[in-house]
Amino acid sequence: MNDQECLFHRGLILVSAMLLAWTLAGCQESARTGLQAPKPSGEKFYPAAPDKPRVQFLKSISKESDLGAITKRYSGLEKLIAGKEEEQVEKQVIGKPYGLAMHEGKLYICDVQKKLVEKLDLREKTFDYLTKERRMVNPVNICIEDGRKFIADPDGGKVFVFGRDNELAAILGGDLELRPIDVAVRGKRCYVTDMNGNQVVVLDITTGEEIMRFGEPGDGDGQFGLIADIALDANENIYVTDKALARAVKFDKNGTYKQSIGKIGDSIHDFVRPKGIDVDREGRIWVVDAAAEVAKIYNSDGQLLMFFGLPGCEPGNMNLPASITIDYDNVELFREYFAEGARIEFLVLVSNQYGEKINIYGFGSFPLQEKAMEAAANKLKLELEAEPQEEPE
Repeated sequence: MNDQECLFHRGLILVSAMLLAWTLAGCQESARTGLQAPKPSGEKFYPAAPDKPRVQFLKSISKESDLGAITKRYSGLEKLIAGKEEEQVEKQVIGKPYGLAMHEGKLYICDVQKKLVEKLDLREKTFDYLTKERRMVNPVNICIEDGRKFIADPDGGKVFVFGRDNELAAILGGDLELRPIDVAVRGKRCYVTDMNGNQVVVLDITTGEEIMRFGEPGDGDGQFGLIADIALDANENIYVTDKALARAVKFDKNGTYKQSIGKIGDSIHDFVRPKGIDVDREGRIWVVDAAAEVAKIYNSDGQLLMFFGLPGCEPGNMNLPASITIDYDNVELFREYFAEGARIEFLVLVSNQYGEKINIYGFGSFPLQEKAMEAAANKLKLELEAEPQEEPE
């Protein structure tokens, strides 16, 4: 067994301990306060009471009918003669989703089971494919910049670029012997996480020429045991997850190492198998841990702010999450699922490889729920104050 496999198996052994610690922490807090989160039927929030809710689970998508009512319609004559009635038709389902991206009301999903990129139109409620007639070897991750789709294919050894018209426009990295696992684009630069070299390779999106590389195999600062996903912040800092060393690593725009977030362990602050990563406009860092089946949010200093998800089959729970993406532009498409009075700032989408689903959450503020929590806390306080006090012996 090599060093990477040892780290992975050690991480899996720690999962149960981590989940138990988080569950007990939540149970102890509820027991201490006696509060239950005010939750209208069908709504789920994170974190639980008595903390202020910041994330609402909105819905999951796993099949075509989740986009809206899909029925097979018959003519009046067919109904009269054959007695046929409208029936729901299940046309397409998501196989094993990994990378995902949203653009102009469409959700693009890299399905590593089908080895295709699915295109779900949330407005027209249709399920189609970006690459069905242009089959790739193994599309794993996708980034959309200015309507162009950049798709990392590690088995094909290339980054495929599709234009706004969804036609193949370019192929990057074909002569560099790369295994691209993820891709991010800013301006004229295409940042690729390369599994062959355990490095970040930066390409010119116009010429395809290599601009620079940074990172290398190892377990020191700025090194990678098993490089994974990548994200950029507003200041062009680069964040990369490492599945073997169980951490996220930050570099500046020049590829200079800045800091590491997390380490392998059984603490709530630790990782086991971090994969997907994204950064919101406030500089908060969002990471999914596939083994612990949870998403974590860190501030720009690398301090843990909160987590959500956890394993299970209940709505909002996760099943081997792989990728996470932040979306500000398509919030209105999910307004019907918002809690009453909710002020959603952006969407958070998480792909789940088991359960074959995309979980959609909303991040924002929830005034009505906060008021309900405050009222419950005040009621509990009054009840405690009204209890007769025991006389000291």
